[in-house]
This record gives sequence, structure tokens and C-alpha cells, in this order.
Amino acid sequence: MSIDTDIVDKIISISAAVPGINYAKFDEVKLAIDDFEDHEIPAIQLWDNGRSGKHSQGRILYNWSLSLELIMRSQTTDVVDQKALFEKMREIKLALWDKPNLLIPGVVQLNYVAEVTDLHLLKPNYIGRLDFEVQFYDELVSAC
Repeated sequence: MSIDTDIVDKIISISAAVPGINYAKFDEVKLAIDDFEDHEIPAIQLWDNGRSGKHSQGRILYNWSLSLELIMRSQTTDVVDQKALFEKMREIKLALWDKPNLLIPGVVQLNYVAEVTDLHLLKPNYIGRLDFEVQFYDELVSAC
């Protein structure tokens, strides 16, 4: 298995373990908010924004840009507001940065880049996006 797979699997498992998260996927990104069923909310999606790397002898030091999207929705049993979105985003950040190398050999650290919230555009839905990079080494050639 590649280190890429290890990284996304770990990010999804950490995010899914945050209390209240009902859906967390990397390879099944839903494009429309209406694609989420009520029972899947709060939901997390993770997607790849590309990477850059620096070749150093037999390995590459990558900076892999990822975005994690949190989708929350007010429902009859659970009212969501801006503060609830902010608090859940913070819980996710604290979980991810608890072990910034994800306990994966080769991963140097997660680097926070930015976050954006969309608070009123699609009410009763609240959406937050966390942008970060994973800095890691990957072997380019086999041992000589």
C-alpha cells in the first residue's frame, strides 16, 4: 500500500472519530448539498488539490495539498448555527493536529493553510472548508 493511501485513510479515520460525524469519505465526493441525506449530516469530505515535491537522492519530499469540507444542517432534532460550525471545525482541527505526523512513518507533519466558512448562502446548511498540506517523504527508488 502506498503512503498516499495510508495518509488519506488516517485523516478520514481521525475525522470520522470526532463526536457527531456521520459520514466521512475521500473517494466519494458529493458535488451538491442536496446529495446528502439527513442521516449523513454532519458530513466530512476530503479531496486532493495536488502536490509539489522536491527530489532528494532516492526519495521525494512532498507537500500535498488537501481540503476537508464539513457539512452541517439544521434539522428538527438538531439546530445548527454559526457557532456550532465553528466548534465542530475546531474539534476536527484538534483531532488532526493531536498527532501532526499522523503516526505514519515518512510523514513529517500537517501544515495548516487556511479555512473558509459559508455561513448563510445555503441555509439551513452550514459549510466549512479546512485547507492543509501533508508534508511527507516517499521513496523514489529501491534501496541499492
